[in-house]
Amino acid sequence: MNFEELSLKYKEKNIVKLSKKLAKSFAITRSKDLTNLYELAFWLYIYGYKVEILNIYNLVNIDIPTKIDFNIWTWILAIWGLQAYIYEAESEISKKDEIVANMKKVYSVPRTTEDTEESTWKFYTKIAGRQTLESVCNIAEIERAIESGNKTSEAAYRFSGLCRMISYGVTGFYPHLVENRDKLEEKIKEYIEYLNK
Repeated sequence: MNFEELSLKYKEKNIVKLSKKLAKSFAITRSKDLTNLYELAFWLYIYGYKVEILNIYNLVNIDIPTKIDFNIWTWILAIWGLQAYIYEAESEISKKDEIVANMKKVYSVPRTTEDTEESTWKFYTKIAGRQTLESVCNIAEIERAIESGNKTSEAAYRFSGLCRMISYGVTGFYPHLVENRDKLEEKIKEYIEYLNK
């Protein structure tokens, strides 16, 4: 993927800034580079450039290792979730299901020699079960930022909330998000509208 070309193709400052950073340095093994790639993918989505996101997804559509480094894989999984969300919106359900199945495999990779895939998955679903729509959306943090008049923090919390709503919500792994799918979609639209100003 040519990040330099991407930085020249679009005018939105977040896309230009992140593309330039990635043009200077990109390695799939570096957390900082993957964080930039993840942010770029979601900013492309916010501005409606979905074709470019598939190129980013293809870049990180890699084999699942036997040991998961979540400093790397947190960002890869978010990009996978974004592409699955796009496929779902385009009614390409088999492609979406394939990505979600691979996400489940990643979350099921045993952390220690005593763990099994089943016990690791059970532990993950326990954590996912605790997530509420409000916590995923960063509602409390956004309200505090609004009260203190901190627009930068408000935008940052909306961005991280949007990323989680999309990448968690499409999986079906989070019961509270499944139960509140309509509200989740409303919040996604609201956050995109805010960030697209």
